[in-house]
Amino acid sequence: MSDSKNGSENYYGDSTPPPVGAGDGNGGSSISANGGGSYVPRQRENYHDEEVGTEAAEAAAGPSRKRARHEENEHHQQDEYGNNNQQYYRPPYQEEEHQQQYGGHSRHQPHLTGSIFNISPRNPFTAVVGDFIMAHASGLDNVEIEIKLGTLMTQSDPSGMQQPRRVRMPTQSETIVPPDYPLGPFQSTMHPHQYRVLNNLLNSAVQGSQQLPRSEGRVQFSRSKLNDSFYGYGGRGGGKVRVSRDRDTGRVVEGGVIKKRRVADLNVYCPNMPFDWRISVNVEEPHDMPTGAPTMTRDKDRACYRHQVCQVDLTHVMSKPLDDPNARSTSSFEIEIEILDVPTLIHEGQAGSDRFDEILQNVLDTARMLIKNSEPAPGGY
Repeated sequence: MSDSKNGSENYYGDSTPPPVGAGDGNGGSSISANGGGSYVPRQRENYHDEEVGTEAAEAAAGPSRKRARHEENEHHQQDEYGNNNQQYYRPPYQEEEHQQQYGGHSRHQPHLTGSIFNISPRNPFTAVVGDFIMAHASGLDNVEIEIKLGTLMTQSDPSGMQQPRRVRMPTQSETIVPPDYPLGPFQSTMHPHQYRVLNNLLNSAVQGSQQLPRSEGRVQFSRSKLNDSFYGYGGRGGGKVRVSRDRDTGRVVEGGVIKKRRVADLNVYCPNMPFDWRISVNVEEPHDMPTGAPTMTRDKDRACYRHQVCQVDLTHVMSKPLDDPNARSTSSFEIEIEILDVPTLIHEGQAGSDRFDEILQNVLDTARMLIKNSEPAPGGY
């Protein structure tokens, strides 16, 4: 996914751009943290650091990579990106309930400390993802870590009586699928309507964050139009060589000749949601310009939304195999989320720091917010 990103004044990812940040009633540009309803800006409360003597409690609680939560009224710390480390949010309707319940003094109530031991355990979902990344990405160069939204499909029926369909698993919430669970292909495409909904949603994120400093969450937009040519290569490690050219000039973009090799995938099933997702660790190695004829081309019109530690790429793709003269071009719509600084992430993971989980949580929550604010495909696409 490491393409050259070119700037643009317009926020769109298809040939018929919607107004920036504008909702048309069906575009899905309002943001919800819960998957339904309209976005309501949440009020922020900042709680400051205070030393808490909890060594005995931490020992009793067992190992945890989360520090003890602190009380307020000490100097407030910020991380290297300018983010407040201790930020708690209360929706306006909850604020009103607190005002009524506590006689208008809700801001003076002590915040909860995470558990009876005054610390919080490590998020088990984030821990599994973190262990997966460290197991497969440590010690490698030119690593790409990305999340793709799509659909986990069943395996093909050998008798041909039943077509592959979306998997169904006995769970009511998002679930990391065990690596030995029988799965068919992962379809990383979406309906054009879903593409437009996400396009509007991300455009709104750009417009709504322009007053923020870049370090505090401003979303930066860019656009690229590329033509990718693929050359099949065997040999050790397999993979294909991809040559990316600027679609307007025909020139190979910087870093545009790579050999991409998939290392490992981790699948996440999301019942009652429009999409599942797949976390992939890949290696993208620089490569010499290939010789011979390509086997396939892909024209990509990509809208890029960059935010703090990750980038969301929304792409309209026209693909055409070149080894079949009768084959026609096919159109597809894709979305993926890429971690921007993989070496730093791996370094934090090796150090066992809280920052490792904070980066992962930001990326995972970006995927969750995109899914929760998506819409089902019309007509059972």
